[in-house]
Amino acid sequence: MNSTAHRRIAGLIALVSTTMLMAHEEPFGYSRGAQSEAQGEWELTQWSTARTGKESGRYWGLDLNTELEYGVTDRFQVAAYFNTSYHFLENSQGSSEAFGDRNQFGINGAIFELKYQLLNPIHDQWGFAVYFEPGYGSIEGVDGSRHDEYELETKLILQKNLFEDRLITVLNYTLEPEFERGADSPWSAQLKMEWTAGVSWKLSRSWRVGVEARLAAEFADADLQKAEFLVLSAGPTVHYSGDRFFATLTVLPQVAGWPDSRGVGGLHLDEKEKLEVRLKLGTEF
Repeated sequence: MNSTAHRRIAGLIALVSTTMLMAHEEPFGYSRGAQSEAQGEWELTQWSTARTGKESGRYWGLDLNTELEYGVTDRFQVAAYFNTSYHFLENSQGSSEAFGDRNQFGINGAIFELKYQLLNPIHDQWGFAVYFEPGYGSIEGVDGSRHDEYELETKLILQKNLFEDRLITVLNYTLEPEFERGADSPWSAQLKMEWTAGVSWKLSRSWRVGVEARLAAEFADADLQKAEFLVLSAGPTVHYSGDRFFATLTVLPQVAGWPDSRGVGGLHLDEKEKLEVRLKLGTEF
């Protein structure tokens, strides 16, 4: 076999390898892509989300989620998450609520994930997947107090790749009923809705840059007539992908929120914070 044939074979192998890696490339911190882990492949991802900024006082929240993911088939994947949280609050005041002081780290339950790809964004005109995530949490996300919470997150995932996959666009819709109780309170129902969108451009084989946006809402008693808040956040995202390692950083400041301490045009700082920063570090094996 001559050198020209060798080069052609090597180029074909490189092209196939790159396509396989792109098949599960998710360059966003908050938005999910329609890709699925390849059959028999494992992925370990560490999610770290820092939250800071209330109306006044000192506030830091840190959510740590360790995810182990497995491709059952080329279209169906499962995952399990082990969650921990850290809260530091000192004289912290939200838009209408005062929070007790706290400096605490603790285990915060576990989550199980099921994801099925109906359309492949690489081979089809659009990518589409459905996602289910039952879970249990033992720490209240805002103030760090102990509670019991059961959730069932359902997500619809739409993805469109353009310009030979250099541009990735995604849109997610999430519906999440929750049932929770505090240490001294009865069970109550909440309904969360979330819309996220992302656009990511491939700068080189390893690097992508883009933007993400999130619109989050919550309804008391799972009643659409009882909206508790509506928050819009948006910011940049940077993604690095190697042969077996990837990293994604998303900075997501709050742009607008309701209700807020000034009535109009401000931020909602009871259930949400001024700024979230998420770092995802992962490896495939």
